Amino acid sequence: MILNFHIHYATQPGEQILILINSGDKSETIHCQTYDGQHWIATAQLADKEPFDYKYALKTPNGLTEEHGQFRQLSLEAKNTAQAYLQDYWRPQNEAERSFFSAAFKDVIFGRKTEAAKTRASKGNKLVLQLYAAAIPPHLKFCVMGNHPSLGSWKRPVVMSDANFPLWQTTIEWDGLTADLEYKFAAYNPETQQVVEWESGENRQLHFTFPSEDGNCLVRTDESFHYAHLTPSHALTLSPSHPLPLWRGAGVAIPVFSLRSNNGCGIGEFNDLKLLTDWAVLTGMKLVQTLPVNDTIATKTWTDSYPYAAISVFALHPLYVNLQSIAKLKNKADEKRLNAAIAALNQSETVDFEGVLKIKTEFFQLLYQQEKATFFKDKTAQQFITDNADWLKPYAAFCHLRDLNDTTDFNAWPQYATYSEQVITDLCSAKYKRYDEVALYFFIQYHAHLQLLDATNYARQHGVVLKGDLPIGIYRESCDAWVAPHLYNMDGQAGAPPDLYAVDGQNWGFPTYNWDAMAADGFGWWQQRMGKLAEYFDALRIDHILGCFRIWQIPTNQTEGTMGLFNPRLPYSRQDLSNFGLHGPLDRYLQPYIRAHFLREMFGVEAEAVVETFLEQTAPGVFRLRNFVDNQLKIKELFSKDERFAKHKHLEKPLKRLVSEVLLLEEPAGYNPRITIHATQSYKDLSPHEKAIFDRLYDDYFQVRHDEFWRQQALWKLPSLLRASNMLICGEDLGMIPHSVPGVMRDLNIISLKIQRAPSGAVEFDDPATYPWTSVCSPSCHDMSTVRGWWEEDPERSQRFLNKALHIEGPAPAECTTAAVEAVNRQHLASPSIWAIFPVQDLVGMDAHLRRPNAKSEQINDPSIVPHYWRFRFHLAMEDLLGAKVLNERIKRMVREAGR
Repeated sequence: MILNFHIHYATQPGEQILILINSGDKSETIHCQTYDGQHWIATAQLADKEPFDYKYALKTPNGLTEEHGQFRQLSLEAKNTAQAYLQDYWRPQNEAERSFFSAAFKDVIFGRKTEAAKTRASKGNKLVLQLYAAAIPPHLKFCVMGNHPSLGSWKRPVVMSDANFPLWQTTIEWDGLTADLEYKFAAYNPETQQVVEWESGENRQLHFTFPSEDGNCLVRTDESFHYAHLTPSHALTLSPSHPLPLWRGAGVAIPVFSLRSNNGCGIGEFNDLKLLTDWAVLTGMKLVQTLPVNDTIATKTWTDSYPYAAISVFALHPLYVNLQSIAKLKNKADEKRLNAAIAALNQSETVDFEGVLKIKTEFFQLLYQQEKATFFKDKTAQQFITDNADWLKPYAAFCHLRDLNDTTDFNAWPQYATYSEQVITDLCSAKYKRYDEVALYFFIQYHAHLQLLDATNYARQHGVVLKGDLPIGIYRESCDAWVAPHLYNMDGQAGAPPDLYAVDGQNWGFPTYNWDAMAADGFGWWQQRMGKLAEYFDALRIDHILGCFRIWQIPTNQTEGTMGLFNPRLPYSRQDLSNFGLHGPLDRYLQPYIRAHFLREMFGVEAEAVVETFLEQTAPGVFRLRNFVDNQLKIKELFSKDERFAKHKHLEKPLKRLVSEVLLLEEPAGYNPRITIHATQSYKDLSPHEKAIFDRLYDDYFQVRHDEFWRQQALWKLPSLLRASNMLICGEDLGMIPHSVPGVMRDLNIISLKIQRAPSGAVEFDDPATYPWTSVCSPSCHDMSTVRGWWEEDPERSQRFLNKALHIEGPAPAECTTAAVEAVNRQHLASPSIWAIFPVQDLVGMDAHLRRPNAKSEQINDPSIVPHYWRFRFHLAMEDLLGAKVLNERIKRMVREAGR
């Protein structure tokens, strides 16, 4: 069969349309040709009965840009077709409606039971009309009507097949050579056999002349149904001023570990997600959001509770596995001990991470010994090991070596400190004498996979989207770093610059990514990571998506975010500094600025002792730090490891501040202004002229200099991540946002995050009514206090919020009332955002009988405390929440009234 492509796309000089083709085991690229820069054509040969997928791409001087979505699938009866003519339109990435083609909508929200494809061989020519559209409720179908008897002569709808949803299709046997058609699509209700909504706009037109009367097929693929409005009964809410259906939904957020159920073991488990799904359905919500669910067990202490420090980005967390669902213990004494342990752990108000780990570790081993014969005969289990061997076997070996050496610091292991294939040969072989200790982790991961996948499928079947969370970094002593250290900058630490919630910034301790190394194989590591997440999640939050533009990187000899720099960056040369007016020696700005006049203010009566112990005088009133405290890491270790200084730990923070009393950070490539220089004593003591120079330098560096550079960085990295799956991608873009970020996220159709108390503009509080449709809005998140906790932190701020943000007159109560929480939630539900997602604490905060007495106890994480014990446990069992009729009805009514 000969394929003749035609796509209408207006290009600029120097640009060209390409066709990327997958046919059988072969891939090729076809260069299209044009006579006017708008109509592009190409020809290809297709062997009979060979599957064929294709996709358009735009080649520009800056690289290759693919059209949105997965490859197009061509399914034609080749037997009587000699030539096929494909008329297509480009699928833009930046159209908001493209979100509807993600798995979250295509497979869940608009998911449908499709009919079987019907094929029939016929002579003559054929005309295939196709509509690529996902945004239609499952009980409706699309139909087409037009000015030809085969299209019902504008009287009888021709119902289209959804066999290849979201591609709708109808085939017409065409007599004659010329086709001159006018037609429109409509939404059709098969049950009532009625058209319920015509698309808006002018009639679509098709004009084509076949080259002969037999053996030709024209395939016209139209893009998107042109919505004008839909009534609420169609389950879609539209803005009259916008041509696409502005569907909006609500969701609930809670970490898996925070869930409580009657069948748990002191910690939330994957099975509990099914109960949470039931609650979402009961209250009219369409999404459940979690924190990361990967294995974090490194030290086997409570510090492993940090969900963003996974020892493998592929392995699921063992503690989220329900023991009873694996198998029933045959030993009655063991079963009795397990039940007693579960009962004790379930009484705990918070998660006892170490207690849960101890119990689950013991019973994983017992269950493995009991079930291993069955496990190794189970074809499905063995297929799981085979399919996931490239990450599962290194992970199992890593866990075994961690257990054997009592550390994840692989550099300290006496054997296998450097990863090689020999590790797998030696340790993952049944001949290895301790093989059971390795295979135990195959067993655990298999059951983790089964239980999470079961929860995922349950959510999908109930029309609820499960949204995961992708951490921006990897744990320094992780399996990932052991297996492929070249993919990471092990000499740096990822973090965040200072902000209102962490005035010294954040140091997450993760190595940053070596993007150049990752790009060497087309970002294969990311492709694999995203593919694994897509097995369980239909939507994904990318934590700190700003890290794909630039990441805040802190040297390993410093501990606070104030000493970090963006990576990548464009440092200033010495000439650049001169151009700003900074001439002469730079030591005054490069070395910690320590002067006698402010030491007493910092250290009080201990100032003299501090000078004598930690400082050296270099000139009258001028000091420098002694060698043993000349960086923040040395200071931290001094006060944590040296008993002589343990009782003076209160001096650690001000000494670290002395280290950061610099205005410029030097590196081989040049000079960089330190973040938040205006908070330093060094800046305050500058002359007015010098302050003006540094103000210009600072504003240029942080507001202007990097914009285009970081935009190109994101456009280099993010498309490969997005193409790796069909998840709905949401980016956590809070914090110090480069000007280029909103545009890139718009262009790539990445949903942004909006939190009212973390505004992006020069206001104290955001107005949710101004949020764009392509956003997720939330009243709070895991890294901040809940609505109640925030309200009660600052009475003056709460007063301003009540009057200015909620538009309620009168004094603000000291304790956040249920009415105030409801007002905040209603504001977010009423916003234009595609998703309004609420921490479960903020929803239960509307019920005085159900919420916790102490609002502070509802906060999951405090970023200013490092390390923080992530042990928040929801105080209500999910079974009890499902029975909370008054609250559940209120939430359901609020969601419905908001048109979500």
